[in-house]
Amino acid sequence: MNEHTNHIESAAVFADLCDYTRLTEQLGDEAAAHMAVALGDIATTVARRHNGRVVKMLGDGAHLHFSWPADAVAASVELLALVRGSGLPCARVGVNAGPMIEANGDYYGRAVNVAARIVAQAAPGDVLVGEAAVTTSSDGVRFECVGPLALRGVAQQVTV
Repeated sequence: MNEHTNHIESAAVFADLCDYTRLTEQLGDEAAAHMAVALGDIATTVARRHNGRVVKMLGDGAHLHFSWPADAVAASVELLALVRGSGLPCARVGVNAGPMIEANGDYYGRAVNVAARIVAQAAPGDVLVGEAAVTTSSDGVRFECVGPLALRGVAQQVTV
């Protein structure tokens, strides 16, 4: 790798609006763009409050980064609450922690990939947290074990 690459331990969060494609078809492109921008505003606010940052917006989703898993979990819970109170469609969130590679403002590696796959398994209105993030952020937070999940493209099951 080059001098713009960092190997770090941290947490990745992926948030996704539910039924976005269906709502785009039903309400039109302008309404869909408004929803995506509103999610971006909420994600930015929450990330700043919890010492993180929005890495990038992904259409109807957001990728956030936090140095500490506890901050990622707290931000995820707040993000869902703000989405719920905003009139946006419900959201789902996936969180994972572990080693990542930071390069040119983006994050790469298995921990990031797993977080992106975890969000796809979350029910509307839920935050699913990978076991690595749970073990480092349990202060004052109640977690419920969902169990091991088989995630697309991930060799081993991941406990959430």
